Amino acid sequence: MAIQIGSIGYNHVHDKNFRYESQGGPGAPLFILVKAPAIFIINGKRHQVKKNSYVMINRNSPLFYWAAKDLYVDDWFYFGLEPEDENFLKELKLEFDTPVYIGSGIDTLSSIIHQISYEHFSADLYHEKIKQNYTNTFFLMLGRIVQSKALPSSKVLTSKNDKLTYLRTRFYEDPERFISVDEMADFVGLSRSGLQHLYKKTFGITLIEDVIAGRLEKAKSLLARSNMTIAEIAEKCGYKTEFHFMRQFKQKTSLTPTEFRNGDSWMQAYKLK
Repeated sequence: MAIQIGSIGYNHVHDKNFRYESQGGPGAPLFILVKAPAIFIINGKRHQVKKNSYVMINRNSPLFYWAAKDLYVDDWFYFGLEPEDENFLKELKLEFDTPVYIGSGIDTLSSIIHQISYEHFSADLYHEKIKQNYTNTFFLMLGRIVQSKALPSSKVLTSKNDKLTYLRTRFYEDPERFISVDEMADFVGLSRSGLQHLYKKTFGITLIEDVIAGRLEKAKSLLARSNMTIAEIAEKCGYKTEFHFMRQFKQKTSLTPTEFRNGDSWMQAYKLK
């Protein structure tokens, strides 16, 4: 596998007047890492694309996109595909012309694009080979993220208890995956009250208590191990506002997020996990 990168851009910021239009398609396969809400029209179909998604466009697919809010931010690159590369992408279950939400996985992918971009414009020794290795790693990592975030099929999750266990795992590993109780109830196939009753009966803790516990565990890990801002951590842990996150964190830990981050004993414990 040797997918070749053409032109590339990292963390490009556009104002609300930005608009990409290509009636005949981009002319080469185009990968876009979407970092702000956007509207995409692909092959005549309109998509409301969430922040932290990716889109991979076929060379001849008519494409239009623009900011859904004030700013549009993305990473992007054009690339070449040989037949064996196309088979490789299929094996990784990567689809063209369909936006895919990847949540917190975007951080890893964006950092790799940053490295590819550096090597692309570099004249340093071995820059082409290093760029190729980063490119291979990028698509492998993308395949891992996409497949790990995909909801298991009904054949895999054969019972409501299986689905409850899956939900609970997501609370702790990827708390932004399920935001509302209604969304969780739809996934399990129960009413709101039915889900809450069965969850308490199965795990001995209420659904809401467990959701909060999962979000805060993830927040503690990010506070200890990353340089992300409090607002960024709040978003990645499923909170709609930074204020709500800070208030709940203080209520449950007796510390503000900043106090937790600066506290030696708490922070060291999470760094060692």
